Amino acid sequence: MAKWLVPLLSLLGAALMTVLGYLSFTAALAVPLVMLAGAALVLVTLVLAVLPVRRKVNFLSLAWMLAGLVLSYLGLTRGTSWRFDQMEMRFAPLIAALESYHSSKGAYPESVKVLVPEWIAQVPTCDGPEPEGSDSPFATDTGYHRREDGSFAITCYTIVFWKYSYDSRQKLWYGWD
Repeated sequence: MAKWLVPLLSLLGAALMTVLGYLSFTAALAVPLVMLAGAALVLVTLVLAVLPVRRKVNFLSLAWMLAGLVLSYLGLTRGTSWRFDQMEMRFAPLIAALESYHSSKGAYPESVKVLVPEWIAQVPTCDGPEPEGSDSPFATDTGYHRREDGSFAITCYTIVFWKYSYDSRQKLWYGWD
């Protein structure tokens, strides 16, 4: 096997996992698999290191594979974190409009649709900006919920059943399942 093949494949795998982390929340589901592969690789390395055949084992290739797994994990987690940051930035104008509406009217609206166009030009959705003329309820999910106590929350599904929410009482974003 060519000496450059293992490092190249390790780095390409890490780059692919990083891109997946930036493209989709669902890519975060691969993190446990990457960690299991890394743990198995470390275990194999330790076992081979104590066996008499250790002189025949190419530990450099194993080190490159482990480095690729570590980089994959870091890329996936940073990409997923970036997506949460993007969600917070996307909803910041809506939260500001809701707070401004509350200051003016004394209560939060029943629906965010009443904010357009006076308070906000376009209502963001959990999947990005609201598409023009869309009739699909999934395409227009703003995640907005007005509570009985008068406060509000914005909740979007991110990774399978995991949710990312903004709480107007605490003025912070948090993840939960």
